[in-house]
Amino acid sequence: MDQSPGSSTVRPKACSPLLLTSCFLLLAFFLYGCGYTLHTRAQLPFDTIAVGRIENKTFEPKLQDRFNRVLVDTFAEYGYRLSPSARYLLEGEIAEFELTPRSEQALVATQYEVIIRAAFRLIDRETGRAIPLVAGSPFITYFSTTGKLENVLAQKEVSTVSAMRNLSQELVRQITYTTPQNFASLLFTADTIRDADRFARRLRDAGDPLSRYLYGRLSPDTRRLLSEAGSTRASDKEFFERLKTALANELNQVVQGLSLYDEERFAHLQLSAEARRLVEQQPTGIERMRLNRLLLEEAYPAELARSSEQR
Repeated sequence: MDQSPGSSTVRPKACSPLLLTSCFLLLAFFLYGCGYTLHTRAQLPFDTIAVGRIENKTFEPKLQDRFNRVLVDTFAEYGYRLSPSARYLLEGEIAEFELTPRSEQALVATQYEVIIRAAFRLIDRETGRAIPLVAGSPFITYFSTTGKLENVLAQKEVSTVSAMRNLSQELVRQITYTTPQNFASLLFTADTIRDADRFARRLRDAGDPLSRYLYGRLSPDTRRLLSEAGSTRASDKEFFERLKTALANELNQVVQGLSLYDEERFAHLQLSAEARRLVEQQPTGIERMRLNRLLLEEAYPAELARSSEQR
């Protein structure tokens, strides 16, 4: 389009990559300072979940259906996929729903309180283990309105959805951030190192690809303990307790890290059907921890206790 003399066109300046990067870092710092972290799907404890029966024990009609819709949206926002055949199943009940007037003018209620209380369980379908979630925590919202019934009902619906949204976010947050702590049986302790002397010898000798790999990951302090183990008497319980603790800590870094499986690293072993199945799935989160623990157990059956023995 022609411009008349003296006129000018103002064009928006493109943001530089440096400015965009700075903005992202500021946002990340803000979220971290407020107690939030930026999560990717690979960092979730598992990426697929099933939502089972949500029982409505209140007199509020269809509350379970409305909560189910909010819950599905929240899981999607966090990066979870929903599948009825998922290993982990969420189920529970909405135990309480209250709509209570909080203030009034001229004998007409002007502010209301909505209270929702619920309890849920995350069930591992393979083991039958259930983890309780958000039991006993009320979720409360407030709204103000005129005395007209249609206004009260409309604001009640908005406030109810808000409370359910808060509940679903807390539920998914607990699954995302605290579920790994409930699977402590996947981690090693000093007591799960059955034969520290034999395990130390295998790592020190590095006679197979996996032992060479693990030895290469050890800290200098743990390597020093391994070298001392060869000349330490079996009756020196204090030394071997220190060695077991050090080995357990080192193994837990492996369990919680990237997938331990590598075709060459495990070429000398005949893996179980369960281990092969997990390898093929290329799991993330807790399932990857489960695979790493299983691979270590099968590689060192005489040296390490199985996680099933810790339950």
